[in-house]
Amino acid sequence: MLLFKMALADPAGSDFDIYSGYYSREQNNGEMARASRNSHYIRFYPENRIVRLIIPFPYSTTISPDAIRTAFKSAVSRTSGSAYISDTFGVLEERIVAQLDTIRIIEEEYYFDCGVSTPCRIEFNDNGMKIIQKGMVKDHVTAYDLVPDQAE
Repeated sequence: MLLFKMALADPAGSDFDIYSGYYSREQNNGEMARASRNSHYIRFYPENRIVRLIIPFPYSTTISPDAIRTAFKSAVSRTSGSAYISDTFGVLEERIVAQLDTIRIIEEEYYFDCGVSTPCRIEFNDNGMKIIQKGMVKDHVTAYDLVPDQAE
């Protein structure tokens, strides 16, 4: 059994914790969200869990980071398996979609089922992560920015 627990060292030498925050696909001033009409957010949880929130754009621009965190908490508490859930998660005015799934670790690389014919690979860095989808000619790379949890 493989456990999904890791700490990455950033260039300054401090540990990077993939569980301390969520990841947002908002690069290029939201151009991807405008083009796809959806904003995407991802959060990782122990026990190899990944939760993806898909929030319609431009509604996503009206939601606070705290509301997104609450939606993640509500979604992950609903099931321990894979699922798609459409709901307001007790905090939003519109229904959004949460996709819950599992990360797989193969030869020290991190993969998940991203809805294409081959799994997507995840590469973490100190400011976020990249999701790499295998392409016929070239890989498709989508960057996500880290939105750190606020100190309580």
